[in-house]
Amino acid sequence: MSMPIDFEVRREYPTDEAIVHWRGSTIVDPNAFDLFLRGPVKARVTDEEASTRLEQDLLALATTEMEAQTIREVLAAEVDPIDWEIGEALAECLLESEFGVSWPWNENRDKKTPRASLPGADLVGFLGEGDETVFLFGEVKTSSDAKCPPGVLAGRGGLIHQIDALATDRAVQSSLLKWLAARCNGTENEGKFKSACKRYIQSGGKDIALVGVLLRDTQPHQDDLRTRGEKFAAAGVVTPRIRLDAWYAPRAIADWVDLVTAA
Repeated sequence: MSMPIDFEVRREYPTDEAIVHWRGSTIVDPNAFDLFLRGPVKARVTDEEASTRLEQDLLALATTEMEAQTIREVLAAEVDPIDWEIGEALAECLLESEFGVSWPWNENRDKKTPRASLPGADLVGFLGEGDETVFLFGEVKTSSDAKCPPGVLAGRGGLIHQIDALATDRAVQSSLLKWLAARCNGTENEGKFKSACKRYIQSGGKDIALVGVLLRDTQPHQDDLRTRGEKFAAAGVVTPRIRLDAWYAPRAIADWVDLVTAA
């Protein structure tokens, strides 16, 4: 079940709102966007829930104020996120708010160094509830490129090729299923994982949802997504279910780190 985004969004393209395979939207209010960055996006990109739990667990082991101070200093020694990390967290929060996508794991927990760039899909979660649950895999690109479409869509490392690989490459899908299984088995997400697996298996590996998210601070332009989006729209209902979303932010990407880390 989807939940409405709590700030004003203006659909820019395509003009036919019945088309759901591709979409460009502007976040209208910069102040509301700031609050969204400092609230759910910051909590996601800093893994606030796990950090708070770890601090509480470690402080419970401290027997002196000096030990407690050491814990606080170590946990405070974090590097600021960078813009593409904020972009991935922003995409997760937007998908959760609008479509009710759930994320069983925060990938920041897989880092072994502060600046690690983890391989694999950027977005790994579940869409739907109960027996309707399917896997959702996706990629995120953050770009201030003046070109339309921006360079991050093209080439082997581009958004379009990555989405195609998620749709067709069984080795990629296998890795994602194994990754999810290790993080869902024995947890509250085990039921979702099993339901999504059942639909995946019964469909021959096709009943999944794929999303490509493009985050921009430029003027909206349909050419950012039009070429591939029109191909998806012409195909009608396709399996896997694929959509492309471009979000146009009211704040420069170069300012996102300061906005997220502001007190």
